[in-house]
Amino acid sequence: MEGGDEARGFSNSLEMFSLIVLSHGDRVLLLERAAWKRFAPLRWTGLGGRVEPHEFGDLRAAALRELDEESGLGQSDVTHFTLRRLLLHDRPTTPVTVLAFFTGTLGEAVLPDCPEGTLHWVHPDEFAGLDIIESAAVVFPQLIEDLRRDPLGIERLRVGAAHYGPDGGIEHVVWA
Repeated sequence: MEGGDEARGFSNSLEMFSLIVLSHGDRVLLLERAAWKRFAPLRWTGLGGRVEPHEFGDLRAAALRELDEESGLGQSDVTHFTLRRLLLHDRPTTPVTVLAFFTGTLGEAVLPDCPEGTLHWVHPDEFAGLDIIESAAVVFPQLIEDLRRDPLGIERLRVGAAHYGPDGGIEHVVWA
């Protein structure tokens, strides 16, 4: 390996996660992660989780599996379930990470139990007052705009890359 790659700590691996934002009327269903969670305790995000390597060929099925595991909701409960955005992260010393953002619509504003934390219906105007996980925080406004502009989810998938600053935080996202 060339010294540059080794010095940056590339692991030559890929991790993928689904993140699901369900809507009902003008509100979206978000997860406040439990205090005992190792990653991002008490922070806010959507439902979802790891896409297993054997699931890379069917991201929709992987997201629906996570939705069922975390909320008991299934494909029959959600309409317009759509993969809207993919966000690529390439941080030094970690695997390349892809976040697959899905949206869908629920017919009722249900609040199922969630083993990952507590679910809440939130209006987008409330986002600024929530401690949303950084990668979700930069995409949620885009998803809300996607839902307003294209409620049926027929537009093309958008792919973006997160660019990080020296402090390790996202400086900006470039959408292709």
